[in-house]
Amino acid sequence: MTFRNPNTKTEQQGIRYVESVVQDSNSIIQKIDRDNDQGNDGYIEFVSEGLATNYGVFVQIKSGTSYKDRKGYKIPANNAHLHYWHGGLNLNIGIVYDPEIGKAFWIDFKEYINSNIHILSQKTHDIRIDSKNEFCTEHFSEFMVYCNTFKEQLTGHENYGKSLDWFAHLEQPEKCYEGLKSLYANHRDKPSTWFYIISSFSKISEEGIRRTILGLLSNYASNPNIFWHSSNIQYYPSQILQENIKALMTRYFRQPEIELTLNYMEIGIIKGSFSYLVFLVINFVEDLDVILKSIAFHTIMNDDKRNFCFWLYMHIAKYKSQEEVLHYANEYFSKFTFGNDDEALIGLMDSIKNGELISVG
Repeated sequence: MTFRNPNTKTEQQGIRYVESVVQDSNSIIQKIDRDNDQGNDGYIEFVSEGLATNYGVFVQIKSGTSYKDRKGYKIPANNAHLHYWHGGLNLNIGIVYDPEIGKAFWIDFKEYINSNIHILSQKTHDIRIDSKNEFCTEHFSEFMVYCNTFKEQLTGHENYGKSLDWFAHLEQPEKCYEGLKSLYANHRDKPSTWFYIISSFSKISEEGIRRTILGLLSNYASNPNIFWHSSNIQYYPSQILQENIKALMTRYFRQPEIELTLNYMEIGIIKGSFSYLVFLVINFVEDLDVILKSIAFHTIMNDDKRNFCFWLYMHIAKYKSQEEVLHYANEYFSKFTFGNDDEALIGLMDSIKNGELISVG
């Protein structure tokens, strides 16, 4: 029998509550991968009069009675997090959810620290939250107005320059990640932002940041599993931006970058999974089939990974030339005889022979 941390249920209650408030207020919340959250659980993008504003804030969500004492609500922080929030490039909001009363309350970390600057010298500090700042549907418009007062400051050229400078610290994950978050949160409408992010992918040493970049890029890929309708069509990425990302991906995602992405898909490409999102991202690369074929035939790797790589090649290339795919399949099975025992490979080859072009996932 496996063990499940009882705190997980309480944490999820808080996240679900915040999600419901944001969604009921017709705004957008994107959860951040817990493997690389660096003190944030989500990103809220504000929607005004039915239109996404291309601006938002990062939130850290705490849930449970441990964040409440006789003085009120609090968020414990160590010195590293105090400096992280104080010197960060983004607006970071702390939210405490009280499951006993079903309510949540918020605090602007940077404003709190600026008003209590002496706490930067403390090893730990309990950030106090005013219960007047309730995070709820009724007061969400007030919360949005407060956060929007910082929009000009965070979306200006000065912040853009600082964001690029922080993102360039590739060997300092926390600083690099903060720069990445700011680039996406405040400057993702700039083509140059995606140039810097995409061209730096393989140079980043932190696996979690690479994973985050793939997740961000997946927001701009055409996903057949998302139903676009009158209520969400305003969030659909523009064709101009999609084409820009496609061109950048084709130019900068070459063999080293594609090899890095294979690690996220080896367990299988299943619709709804992160591996499927990665597949959609690398599908931006126009000559992906050529790169995959080169990897499968010439790169040193284990048998399972080689078979997977060639399987993916066949899926991509079959839409260009079924005859060519079958030619290289025969060559592959002749050179790497272990491929003849791979049911997925053999099954795919048979379906292509029969003219059945089954989609990935």
